[in-house]
Amino acid sequence: MKRCLSIILFCILALTAVAQTPAYVPAGSDSCEIVRQGIKAPYYYCDCRENSNTFAFPLVTEIKDTVWYTATVDDLKRGISAYWFSNCSVTMEVYAFCASKDPTFSMTIGKNQMRDLDVAMINQKLDEMGETARMMAQTLTPHMRVYPNGGTGKVYCYPYDQGPLSTCEDPLPLLPRMTIVTNHPETVYRLAYTNIASTGKAFIHWKQKKNLPCEVWLTKGDCEGEEIGRAQLSDSLHVYMPDSAALVRARNDKQDVWVHVKHAADITGRLYYYNNPVLLEPTAKKGTVCQGKTQKINLRTYASDTVFTDMVWVAKDTLQPVNMNLKFTEPKPEYDTIHIDASTLSRGYRYTPSGTILYEYGDTTITITKANTCTRVIRLTVQTPSANQALDNLQTALPARKQIQDGQVFIIIDDRKYTILGQQIRIKQ
Repeated sequence: MKRCLSIILFCILALTAVAQTPAYVPAGSDSCEIVRQGIKAPYYYCDCRENSNTFAFPLVTEIKDTVWYTATVDDLKRGISAYWFSNCSVTMEVYAFCASKDPTFSMTIGKNQMRDLDVAMINQKLDEMGETARMMAQTLTPHMRVYPNGGTGKVYCYPYDQGPLSTCEDPLPLLPRMTIVTNHPETVYRLAYTNIASTGKAFIHWKQKKNLPCEVWLTKGDCEGEEIGRAQLSDSLHVYMPDSAALVRARNDKQDVWVHVKHAADITGRLYYYNNPVLLEPTAKKGTVCQGKTQKINLRTYASDTVFTDMVWVAKDTLQPVNMNLKFTEPKPEYDTIHIDASTLSRGYRYTPSGTILYEYGDTTITITKANTCTRVIRLTVQTPSANQALDNLQTALPARKQIQDGQVFIIIDDRKYTILGQQIRIKQ
């Protein structure tokens, strides 16, 4: 498909050399028919020349019979997201000239479906072909033929990756299995009760290229009616499964369900509604991980004990149940003892493993947490020095003097006062 798209422009340019269209065709179908026969053009030649409408985005129209449009290469370069609401299919064909015997490109959209043409490759090829080719392309006026295959319907045509602004006042129908492009920050779609399965089993799927989120909520009977469900869709692998009983009640009450979608203004996503999802055989995901680390599974990150059944989108209406059972184990305590002289501790001692600043002797519990690393719990003892150790430490810091107060010996260093055990005493001012 992409390869066909990438050569559309080349085919159009190539056809300029073999076009059988005369420079001037007199007005009137009789004159046109004479010319058509003279140049042996296809049967649709005159209809194409005399009855073409000007194509412009957005195109919203009823299609009952064959309709011709005159487009530009710039139109084609924007790509197309086309929505077709009908019980029959519709075909779109692109011709370089009305005299062209075969379409340069064609596509058929099935009943109640959407299809797109992404022509990013054409833009790239245009840049590679240089200025002359770009100038030639601007002079061409391709023709589009649109015709239903055995019925009538309504077509919506937008540039690639765009969709209608669906509102409470003018909602777009939400049909099962139909792709809806949502590039507006807030939209609402109408799910007819007749399109709800009798079982009420269904899911809503949000697809976004960068797995950016959207919020979805449902109201019953009216756009501002009773809310019957709400969900935050975080990525393209997970779906929202509304309460089946609530959908069954809406169907039985013959009340439509309004599907509201909200997301950031600068993102574009795609929305799908499926009835009666196909569930594959459940799989299991088990594991034991230390606290502090995380587990990323199916685009979601887990950091605590987890037991539930995750529903993962596989393809179209198919889901994969995954029985999740993750356990995060508590860290085993580590034990450490350090010896610090009173002078150093009074100024604040930095415990290297955690960076904690210590000021007191005794026992303390230190918890060390780092991103996606096992948590450590350290039972730390800051050992109180013996009397001799304290005096030895104090003797190294000169000048120092003894002081006897109330029969108790103290050591004075500068303006600091210590017991013989090295414990600093606040000096009264």
